[in-house]
Amino acid sequence: MMLLLPLLIPIVGAAVLLGFGANGRARRLALLVGGVEIVAILRMVLAVYSSGPQQFGRFLRVDGLSAFFLLNVALVSGLALVYSLDYLRHTEGERFSSARWFYALLFFFMFTMVGVCLSSNLGLLWIMMEATTLASALLVGFYNTRGAVEAGWKYLIVCTVGIAFALFGTIVLYLAAIKSGLPPEVALDWKALMEASPRLGSGTALLKLAFVFVVVGYGTKVGFVPMHSWLPDAHAEAPSPISAMLSGVLLNCAMYTLLRYDAVISRATGTNFSHTLLLVFGVLSLVTAGLLIVVQRDLKRLLAYSSIEHMGIVAIGVGLGGGLGLYGALLHTFNHSLGKTLLFFVAGNVRQNLGTLRMDRIGGLARAMPKTALALSLGSLAIVGLPPFALFVSEFAILSEAFSQSRVLVATLFLATLSVVFGGMLHHLFGMFFRESKQPPVAPYMALSEAVPIALAAVVLVWFGVHIPAGFKALIDGAMAVL
Repeated sequence: MMLLLPLLIPIVGAAVLLGFGANGRARRLALLVGGVEIVAILRMVLAVYSSGPQQFGRFLRVDGLSAFFLLNVALVSGLALVYSLDYLRHTEGERFSSARWFYALLFFFMFTMVGVCLSSNLGLLWIMMEATTLASALLVGFYNTRGAVEAGWKYLIVCTVGIAFALFGTIVLYLAAIKSGLPPEVALDWKALMEASPRLGSGTALLKLAFVFVVVGYGTKVGFVPMHSWLPDAHAEAPSPISAMLSGVLLNCAMYTLLRYDAVISRATGTNFSHTLLLVFGVLSLVTAGLLIVVQRDLKRLLAYSSIEHMGIVAIGVGLGGGLGLYGALLHTFNHSLGKTLLFFVAGNVRQNLGTLRMDRIGGLARAMPKTALALSLGSLAIVGLPPFALFVSEFAILSEAFSQSRVLVATLFLATLSVVFGGMLHHLFGMFFRESKQPPVAPYMALSEAVPIALAAVVLVWFGVHIPAGFKALIDGAMAVL
């Protein structure tokens, strides 16, 4: 039941929510369901931390790696639920765009991401990743505007094509496992594949082909360049709490799937092929997104390209391998999700107050909205990797691994892109804070339900930049041990 409850709670909660017509009741019920779901997830993470991996039947399993990513799902989803309480105050119960539909879809989205982390079978993992696309596409188009519907369709089509590539890669891996002598019923079981990885090496060509299709397929969901075209549009049009979940949780879930496949392929064929492929996509995503950040005009599109940049950094850490590379990559997934959650929440507050996210129309923010400006400053400094924020620690670990392996080109491009991103972010912030505003003056408003998640994310970013708690470090060590 420990593994079933985190899957049952959001599904039952979503079904019950659809029966509530009033927005007020839907919000209270959503907070209750979300709280119970987070407790169930944390109970499972603690069980892994204290007793080791947990298994339910043939298809559900939680180990150190899935526990680490489940903690991320619980934290960002919880912050998004609290933030949504006041964010949805103007959303009336009109057909699809209502609070009850929003929360029902959000819980379905949570169900799919928890399912990704709990799937011990790579076929079920593929099904759950496809389900994340269906759930989140409806949330991207939640406002029913022309731009939102277009972004939702684009996201659905591009990611479905990507997932089709991943399906082909999964089938090829299954064929390689069968040819190596694994029984059909366990040929996609991740634990069985890891144990049989020495035998899989006989089908090197099939394994490499499988990994190419998997990286392209799931890399589309990660946002790797050049498969990233859906991401800026989806983030710009989705409600801000959903943008935070897309950037802070969904991208991590897609990266989680790549880690699972990379572990099998690396053990069977050696790390050279799979890690080189991840390095290529990582560097390409980092450099391309870093340059595009400079020329953005919409705040949420800027944050979307920042997400592509940081997923490139994670891929570089995994591609480098080694103790510091993998440690930095895992830590960076968590740090980035917190930083981007903070920034998307702030962007939502800016839109609520000013009615626009066009940065060339936003001015005088430091004087007109000092609390929002402070939060935006802290989030921006954190996301560009300055100390004492947590992203500095994870980026420094990855960069140290690059230097220790004498990867001079990777380290140079890494540092150069970070410098460009820092300059671009500083330019955008300076304009929004101090230029003359093109918007009419507003009475700044930030509800308590919005301020608390923003403040909590900022505190954790500073805390983890100064000192990583022993319990959290143990979770990372457990995730590394699995890989």
